[in-house]
Amino acid sequence: MHGRRTTQRAALAVAIAGLAVGTLAAFTGAPSSAEPDRSVVSAASAVIDPVGTAAPGRPNGDQFTGKRPNIILITTDDQASSDMRWMPKTVQNLGRAGVTFSRALSPHPLCCPARAAILTGQYAQNNGVKSNQDPFNFKALKISTTLPVWLNRVGYNTAFTGKYLNGYGTHGKPQPGWDYWDASMINPYSYVGYEMYQNGNPQWYKKLNNVDYINMRVDKLVREYSADDKPFFIWASHVAPHGRLDKVKNIPSTAEALPPRRFQRMFSGVNSPSLRDPGYTSDRISDKNSLVQRKNRPTTQKINTVFRSRIRSLQAVDQGIAELVRTLRSLGELDNTYIIFTSDNGFLLGEHNLITKNVPYRQSLRVPMIVRGPGVPAGAVRSQRALMIDVAPTIADLAGAKPLIPVDGVSLVPAAVDNAPLRETVLIQAGPQTPADLSYGWWWRGVTTDRYTYARFFANGLEELYDHLHDPSEINNVAKDPRYADVLAELRRRTKALVTCSTSTQCSQKFDAMPGPS
Repeated sequence: MHGRRTTQRAALAVAIAGLAVGTLAAFTGAPSSAEPDRSVVSAASAVIDPVGTAAPGRPNGDQFTGKRPNIILITTDDQASSDMRWMPKTVQNLGRAGVTFSRALSPHPLCCPARAAILTGQYAQNNGVKSNQDPFNFKALKISTTLPVWLNRVGYNTAFTGKYLNGYGTHGKPQPGWDYWDASMINPYSYVGYEMYQNGNPQWYKKLNNVDYINMRVDKLVREYSADDKPFFIWASHVAPHGRLDKVKNIPSTAEALPPRRFQRMFSGVNSPSLRDPGYTSDRISDKNSLVQRKNRPTTQKINTVFRSRIRSLQAVDQGIAELVRTLRSLGELDNTYIIFTSDNGFLLGEHNLITKNVPYRQSLRVPMIVRGPGVPAGAVRSQRALMIDVAPTIADLAGAKPLIPVDGVSLVPAAVDNAPLRETVLIQAGPQTPADLSYGWWWRGVTTDRYTYARFFANGLEELYDHLHDPSEINNVAKDPRYADVLAELRRRTKALVTCSTSTQCSQKFDAMPGPS
């Protein structure tokens, strides 16, 4: 038995190194057998907060005859999947003890629509939240039927802290279903100098970094709720590593994050991996959409400045996750708690001339996603396409709750536990960004598959099509290449079938075999 345990520990040690590399390879187009990043392995092995293996058995709310499981959702803002290599404590405490969805996607890669998808399990055509702007932001959300209401109905204590949906406003009211409501009221993007609602007792924080505040608030909530017999659900919604904007002090908008002071000198010699991406070094912009064509290629100095600020801000998130796991263990709650970690969308750092998100490129669409908890296999990596619309159905499944609306996503429990398949074709889209887009209702829409990404921009009818098998960096738009005529026709057909989909059956429907280029 001792030899078997030693073998298991050795396997997990190998898995954690492979986990970081496998996740990065899946999202950058590199082969999964790539040589491990030694900095990742060294950082992960240096973490001093070890975790145990997950309890056996299939996770589902129905299996709990006593206390139902606790569930904690942790989200970051604009985090690229490749940023995980600089979060070794999260990889250690969540990835090693749970399942990493290495090809998870944010199919509507923008702050407000992504959060609405998390709250509803629905695509924007069904929940109405298409963009960050009025009237398609928070004002379009049907707040009475969102995830916390489902959980409240089955006896969960529910708490929210951090950044909510764009358009919520500085005088917003507590939202239905939340027992503890602590949204950022003023300056959600400032990191310092912001106001938190605190369940009706608003407080202004002049110096405390918002990432540290949320970590502190979650710790207090966990300690408070652990003393109660009721299970709890907490959503910790971080602003990191989003760029900084301070509307009160009129600080100019910047793509740079503002990390806590203790991290502000870290990584001074680390360069952004995007500088080695062909999408930055050798992109063809003439065949891409007007946004790309309007931009000049960012300098390496600017990219590194933004990049370093982002991964510095993520150190506080990383630290908070390790402390959360430690707190749960000390309270005896860890073995009965699911932790889900993801980001609302990805981010480009110079690829295709862009420092942004909300575009149909892999850096924008792909996000980190890790789930740990009782019954979840330890150290497993899943290649299925988990989506933002799957988060709410998954949480409902774990809690034994029933959604009050038809959901477009599915529970990730079968995929996580049994490696069950998920959809092969995913609807991707972006809502109106300019007045010209309002007449169409969308900026662009399309689909992505294992091999292809397709998008059509409505203002001028431009189509973009990328063959990831031959062009993983999405440099050459082959939409006008006659060899891809059949491929283009099929992707148009799939897009047409999915842009009006509703319910999980329609939105995860199977299609006929995909043709290849002639």
